[in-house]
Amino acid sequence: MVFALVFLVSAGCGGKSKDQLYAEGVKQLAGGNPNGAIVLFKSVLDKDQNFLDARFQLAKAYVSIGKYEQAEKEFLKVRKQNPSRSDVALELARGYNASGSVDKAIRELQQYVKSQGASAEAQELLGTSYALKGMQAESERCLREALRMEPGRANAKLQLAGVLMESGAVREKEARALIDEILRAEPRNSRAYSLLASFEVFLGNRGRALELYRKQAELAPTDPAPRYREGIIHIESGDLGKADQLAETMIQQFPQRGEGYRLKGLVAYQKKSYADAITALQTSVKYSPAIEGYYYLGLSLFNRGELENALSQFRRILDHKPEFVQARLLTALILLKQKRVDDSLAEASKALETDSRNALACNIIGSAYMAKGMYDEGMKYLNKSTEIDPKIIDAHLKKGLFKLSRGRVHEAETDFTTAVKVAPDVLNSRLILAAYQMRQNNYDKALATLRQGLTGKKDDAVLYNTMAAVMFADKKREEGIKCLQKAKEADPAFAPAAFNLATCHAASGNLDLAVREYQGVIQREPRNLKALLGMAVLSELKGDEKEAFAWYGKARETGELAGFQALAGYHAKRGEYAKALSVLDAELKAFPRNSDAYAQKARIFVAQKKYPEAIKILDDMASMAPEQALLLKVGVYAQMKENRKALDEARRIITLRPNSAFGYLVLSTVLASQGEYPKAIQEARNGLRIEPNNVKGTMQLGDLYARNGDLAAASDAYERVIKTNPDFAPAYAAQGMLLELKNKKREAAAKYRQALAKGEDYVPALNNLAYLYADGFGPRDEALRLSLMAFKKDPENPAILDTFGYALLKNGRGDDARKILDKGVRLLPKNPSVRYHVALACKATGDRSGAVTHLQQALQMGNFPEADQARKLLGELTARN
Repeated sequence: MVFALVFLVSAGCGGKSKDQLYAEGVKQLAGGNPNGAIVLFKSVLDKDQNFLDARFQLAKAYVSIGKYEQAEKEFLKVRKQNPSRSDVALELARGYNASGSVDKAIRELQQYVKSQGASAEAQELLGTSYALKGMQAESERCLREALRMEPGRANAKLQLAGVLMESGAVREKEARALIDEILRAEPRNSRAYSLLASFEVFLGNRGRALELYRKQAELAPTDPAPRYREGIIHIESGDLGKADQLAETMIQQFPQRGEGYRLKGLVAYQKKSYADAITALQTSVKYSPAIEGYYYLGLSLFNRGELENALSQFRRILDHKPEFVQARLLTALILLKQKRVDDSLAEASKALETDSRNALACNIIGSAYMAKGMYDEGMKYLNKSTEIDPKIIDAHLKKGLFKLSRGRVHEAETDFTTAVKVAPDVLNSRLILAAYQMRQNNYDKALATLRQGLTGKKDDAVLYNTMAAVMFADKKREEGIKCLQKAKEADPAFAPAAFNLATCHAASGNLDLAVREYQGVIQREPRNLKALLGMAVLSELKGDEKEAFAWYGKARETGELAGFQALAGYHAKRGEYAKALSVLDAELKAFPRNSDAYAQKARIFVAQKKYPEAIKILDDMASMAPEQALLLKVGVYAQMKENRKALDEARRIITLRPNSAFGYLVLSTVLASQGEYPKAIQEARNGLRIEPNNVKGTMQLGDLYARNGDLAAASDAYERVIKTNPDFAPAYAAQGMLLELKNKKREAAAKYRQALAKGEDYVPALNNLAYLYADGFGPRDEALRLSLMAFKKDPENPAILDTFGYALLKNGRGDDARKILDKGVRLLPKNPSVRYHVALACKATGDRSGAVTHLQQALQMGNFPEADQARKLLGELTARN
């Protein structure tokens, strides 16, 4: 029928004027024949390329059949020819929403509101965009604003009902009342029936959903969507015969629409008839490009072993919907199978940014690192994958399958449950299983698993290195060191074993043995950045600044970003600002868009009180990292005591970005810097009303409560973060700091351990736990290892140097502690706690007068946590004279 209509339309084009063709095209589009309309509008443009209304309607017709790329091109041509035509932004946003390019839609609409002012239609479209992003509160706000402006907007009511339904049974009554209101006013509103049907699917009432989709199909006979959704329900119910029959009927009724072919392809895919699925799905995307069509076409090709063709389908999806995790994971997996390791790592990392609890993403990242020989990084992610989903072990070892997603089909969406076959050699099954057994504290089982894999070959180094980790976890240090030595014997070039031995030796005070391990790596790999930086840190700890500078210089010569940053940080820490800036300038030549270098330069200028230079650098940085630059800029104004400028800048951000929490959080930061904590708390809460799940905002609110003395409210804020982001290490560490404030040191140590279980490199948790262990709230020798790890991660932080020195002191190594703490007090001369620690080291090494001097200086600085102990010790030392 549609084919006949298109044929008749094209046959009738000859001899008509462009205005007649245009009028007929508008009529065809309104009558539900977009393909016929496209033929007519193209004929108009053949006669007159500048007929903008025809091009505009052509773009709308493309949107209606799902050809969003063509639609975008035509809309942009209209805008180029007539920049003042504001309705282009609205139609572009509508198309972007339909294609899943939601961020593009929001940008268009925000620009529209800025130039044209708010309108009901713009608010409605924004509401749709936010709903698609899962920002339900913001979506509801926009839709209610649209209805306030125009109470009769049926589409806004439908959208609002959909948002309410997302809350499930809690707001079902309110949602149904809205739909009833629409149907009373418009009994033939087919979209209302569609929404009701989708909600019945959500509630599990498939029979009722089928009735409603059939009713919608009666009301909209030219729309294949309700029939397609009916077919999806049949697939979900396992009735592939009915779904296939419906697909055949749809293909006959709508031969130039993709939905029937797509349904046919999905049925074939479920039957594992991949060749038939490929044929049907290729036809479907030709007529109606849709994400689920490309997705299942990619899966079908993947199952046929056509990896490169499958890859192109998944990449096409990601071009339009970059947040689609399943497509990105499959892309990463294919790249890993093709041994394109760096590309696989990049894709899997993007997937993890979108879904931080995705076990398969962690697994692929871990496997990619292992393939690159980066053992420590690989094990970190393989370990995390088993923590997130322990079943990932059984799925791989017993079935060779991983669940890509565990959703159910909801209308025409793409989150269908899919199992993907994964090659066992790719995912390092033995190491994954051992990591899982370690997590269960089954150390003997983990060792047995690893020993079973020993072959007497070079690869044994990886297994021995992991066995060492098991031994250390089981508090068997000497056995752990023996395993590391065996790893080196198996493969002398296996650097991770040398690095782990270096850490063991350094933590026990044998810095020379640690140096020997790093030197061994450097002899084989002169540009190994980790070894070069390890040598630099050890030189600092030994007090040999000349050697430290030389090693940092060699790290910079590798040309790697971390080498530049380490040398710049070393100079800045020593107050050698001109040298630090010179290194950062060289870094920016090599990495011109590295925002961290700009931020580091700004901090150096602030340290020198060169505020105008800092502001200029941050203005340059804004094009790369606008939020970070704005936040730092406001901080500079606060340092300058330019409170009015800081407040104005924050309020300007709120005006420019009213739908974002960011501006309110900046304003909160400014107010807090002025000591106005109640106002700062209120602004942070204002931001969280807009973005309730903003992790940074909730953490900031908790910090503000703590600084204002409301520790219970602070703890609640951190707990909210943990509930929604259970892997977020800073929230656990923040809870630990609160417990320390309450003098609950053992409970605080437990929280820091939790933080490190989520993020083993989180420096505040490493440092604080080391300090507590040094004070006797844990093994004192472990305090050395933890503080050393923290110092390696953040060598610019003199507070960590102080913790390491304190840990040395508490482990009975007064002479070593004195060297470290003397350096710490040079870097933090106005910190009374550091001076107190130096005094303790002086006393331990027999330097009574030095101890007295440092104690007196510390007490002159005012109150500090150890002030009472300092007074007592000073009294004891002076009484002996």
